[in-house]
Amino acid sequence: MKDERKSSIHAASSFILHPSSLRRAGYTLAEALIASVVLAIAVIGIAGVLAASYQQSSVRGNKTTALVLAQQLMEEIASRPLDPPTTPDQPGWSSGVTDRRLYDTIDDYNGYTDMSASLAMHDGKPIDAGDGGSYTRSVTVTSNALPSGLTGTASDFLLVTVTVTMPQNQTTTLSQLFTRATICR
Repeated sequence: MKDERKSSIHAASSFILHPSSLRRAGYTLAEALIASVVLAIAVIGIAGVLAASYQQSSVRGNKTTALVLAQQLMEEIASRPLDPPTTPDQPGWSSGVTDRRLYDTIDDYNGYTDMSASLAMHDGKPIDAGDGGSYTRSVTVTSNALPSGLTGTASDFLLVTVTVTMPQNQTTTLSQLFTRATICR
């Protein structure tokens, strides 16, 4: 009987819950909250970096588009002579002529301005700026632009500046000096 008691006491004691048996595998609520906070901070940090990267990419794209637009117009202007041809000189932008195909000298572009909704190539065909932003091109022709340190007649020099205003009012400027004479130093 003693042995039976011993075995029944031993069997009963194996069902008693000990503090070490209450601990279960897994995470506590506090551990889960700490992990969630750490994860949230990491996601916010990564999102900030991605947003900054996207903004830089957008600005770079705008600058590239503006530079291409400025170069296109400058190349068109450079294809015109400084002096009018032997036929009568055609009026330019300052005289109210908006069709660039009719411009016959560089001076005709002075004061010229166009906007992205009406950007046109030299043949009159409109172009798409590509990113839906608003671009404004303007041209300034400065007469008598003799560079310092050079000798010659000031009227033989023109400085052409094409300025492109991009979205967010950023600007890109492209300048080129034109001359009638060959410069020798």
